[in-house]
Amino acid sequence: MAETIQLTRGQVESAMRAAMTMDAIVGRLTYDEEFAKDLSSDPRGTMEKAGLSFDKEGMDSLMTMDSKRFDSAAEALFNLVDSEFLYKVAGPSCDPL
Repeated sequence: MAETIQLTRGQVESAMRAAMTMDAIVGRLTYDEEFAKDLSSDPRGTMEKAGLSFDKEGMDSLMTMDSKRFDSAAEALFNLVDSEFLYKVAGPSCDPL
């Protein structure tokens, strides 16, 4: 029997923003070499400049709400960025990169 998961409207909206952000980054990486180069050297700054951002709550909600979509988007993203990308994006801003 499938488990029913209850999310608030805010969590659903946050999950959808996270999914759209991941999709936008993947899409842009496929055609914009300058964006890819900048994302590799300064992920946070590049994403901020492009109006794209992740938040932990949104990613958590997306994983809960639609784990297949999250897995698919994450796989596509990580096939296009270096292995340090997630660390650079997820680490506290005061951490050295």
